[in-house]
Amino acid sequence: MKKILFALLFLIVFTQKIFSQTYAPLLNNSYWIVQQVYYGSHINQVISDDGEVVIGAFTYRKYADQSMYSADNYIREDISAKKVYRYKNGSDQLLYDFSLNVGDNIILGDGRSYEVASITNINVNGGIRRRFHLVCYAGGTMVLTSETWIEGVGGIEHPLKPNYELYLSDPVLVLTCSFQNGINIYNYGIANGQPTPTDCSISLDVEDILPLAQQINLSPNPFKTELCITTTLNFENVTLLMFNSIGELVKQVDNMNGQKIVLHRENLKSGLYFLQFMQNGKVVATNKAIVTE
Repeated sequence: MKKILFALLFLIVFTQKIFSQTYAPLLNNSYWIVQQVYYGSHINQVISDDGEVVIGAFTYRKYADQSMYSADNYIREDISAKKVYRYKNGSDQLLYDFSLNVGDNIILGDGRSYEVASITNINVNGGIRRRFHLVCYAGGTMVLTSETWIEGVGGIEHPLKPNYELYLSDPVLVLTCSFQNGINIYNYGIANGQPTPTDCSISLDVEDILPLAQQINLSPNPFKTELCITTTLNFENVTLLMFNSIGELVKQVDNMNGQKIVLHRENLKSGLYFLQFMQNGKVVATNKAIVTE
């Protein structure tokens, strides 16, 4: 009987420890590397700490943004409440709330109500972090937009801006690495189960950017039945991977060639999807598409 009671007590303590894990702050001598992706090329950019700024009643950290979203980001964090705020359009605006639970609802800066659809764990250097996926519904079932947050890291595209402010198509951003106190915490390759970690060195090579006329075009977007993918460059044995808003692979099209590909909706549900174009084992372009009813 004593052994059973001891086992039950251990289970209770262990369970409480799991669900009360220490909060991982976002702002801790932090900087990020994001990849600005075009068809066939990319630029690595750094979002770096530029010191403290007092605005009104709050002290923010200023983060210089080298991406195409070149405006500076003014961010503050309430660690005890597990919330992150930004200064936007003259007001203090909630950016992340890591105190939420599955099923909770929250109003974000675009004025829309989002529901926490899932909270899962992802691998980071030295442990795990919680990944929050929020969806905004329109018409009851259709996902109008979505947000994916990683505790202590930020958004999976731009770490300091909500997804609803980012471009729908090229160029797009992919968060590849985040650092705190000079240590690489989030690594895209590790977080996504790839055999080789993403190179997070700070020697950032700038590749030639192809003219806009040579970028991939999606039309119509949003689409209901068919999506036409065109480019002035020839596809040569390109593979298209299509992921839903929580990162699940839902469609794959191999051996794409030529300048025009028609993608049929088939059993795809309404919502936001992320597209990756692979060639010779490498991602050569990314994009987004929305399926509607």
